[in-house]
Amino acid sequence: MGILNRNGSVSAKPPALPDAPYVGIIDLPDGQSVVRDWRNRGKQDGDLAAGPPHVLVAGETGASKTRSILAPNVLAWGPRPVVAMSSKGDLCELTIERRSKYGPVYVMDLAGRVRPSELRDIDAIPVSADPCAALTCDDDAIQLADLLLEMGDGGDGGGGGDSSFWKSLARRRLACFLRAGGWYVDPYTRRRVWGGGVAWALDACEDVGPNAADPMEGVEQSGVGVTQEGVDADSTAAAAPEPRDMESANWSVAIRRCLTLGSRHVKSLLAARSMDAKQRDSIGMNCQSAMSSWSLDTVATGHRPFEPSMLSERGATLYIVAPSNGAAAPPASITLAQITQHWSEHYDDLRTILYVLDELANAAAPPARLFESWVSQGRGWKIRLLGGLQNSSQFKRVWSDASCEILRNTFPSFLLLIGANEIELMERAVTLTPTEERGTASRTGAQASHARERGQAMTIADLTVAEPGYGRLLLSGMAGVRVRLPDLDATDLRG
Repeated sequence: MGILNRNGSVSAKPPALPDAPYVGIIDLPDGQSVVRDWRNRGKQDGDLAAGPPHVLVAGETGASKTRSILAPNVLAWGPRPVVAMSSKGDLCELTIERRSKYGPVYVMDLAGRVRPSELRDIDAIPVSADPCAALTCDDDAIQLADLLLEMGDGGDGGGGGDSSFWKSLARRRLACFLRAGGWYVDPYTRRRVWGGGVAWALDACEDVGPNAADPMEGVEQSGVGVTQEGVDADSTAAAAPEPRDMESANWSVAIRRCLTLGSRHVKSLLAARSMDAKQRDSIGMNCQSAMSSWSLDTVATGHRPFEPSMLSERGATLYIVAPSNGAAAPPASITLAQITQHWSEHYDDLRTILYVLDELANAAAPPARLFESWVSQGRGWKIRLLGGLQNSSQFKRVWSDASCEILRNTFPSFLLLIGANEIELMERAVTLTPTEERGTASRTGAQASHARERGQAMTIADLTVAEPGYGRLLLSGMAGVRVRLPDLDATDLRG
């Protein structure tokens, strides 16, 4: 990656395959070197700054986050997998041509905003956010149900009272609907069939099906029934019946499908089906609320469902475009969660993946516990994260104050651009940065005296970025280094 120095020359190239996100070029007065930060100690003006595996970039609208830091990282990651998320198609437009030379390009447009011109005539593969496609067992389904219900509570595990009670009752039932919406083997044709995904599950939870209060035909009654292996061959019926409905979106069909899958959640949904109408409605409404994002046409597109294994291909890229109003936050967040789970299970066989996530607090709004696990364990799973936002306080819309405080205290690095206004972070950096020894001189009459004293190395004003094209990289809570952030066109990354 060639980036222009202050004097117009091109700086030394970084490693061909960097192990951490690019965070800018060190900006120091001539002749000085970094002395406070251990990662960059000894480096001088014009050297590439070193940062940790995960970085949050904060800056006001118009601070050039996309062109100076997000897009350069998408391109500099080379022939390794990248997930690039933004609220519009600009990040895709800036990087898709170069990324397509490394490997396949997938586009998940959850906002319906990607224009053909932004794809630059690249043969990108449209995909949908449908986590049902990746479900392989009951545990996967229950984890997905928990995540959907948690995001319905605002992403911070909130909720209580009656709401919490009905959500707990809906948990296994929701898992059953989700499994039924995934892949199953039709018991009559013995073929593997796609169940319609979350959109089917959403429709199914709204319709109990025929004879709701009666035992389900073929499940609790004698006669030919549906089993995990297919049609019950031991049936004593005189003639084989007509194939039962396996397609309609309702509770009964969900039960039949889950029977073929051998799901333990079948009994839970079957028991709920026999409850009185008010109880069934409460369970159904909680399931509907958890999956409500898939009522949007921009989410339930009908495109090929994205699966994390797609990013196992060399140089693969997934572009996610999610609206900044949070309407598609659950699909975006769950897609990231499933990719993370896939990497956590198979990282020995996979290359290091980079998440470049703009509008992180709005477009994805991942639950606090989920995001904390990405930060604390991602490095060991070969995951690197670069998140963009205007201010870390944006997380307060979806997280508790305690979770926001944990983020500020534990995140390894913040890159502050103009307008970030991260006063708390800068106050902490001033406090934690080692003090400096200064010499003072005074004169009383004919006598001069000299003294040495220690004082704060910097003030908040020293850490504040006052113009575009520059940033303050806070590292491990301390002042870190000041950096220059050239525009994308000042590099050779798009060549």
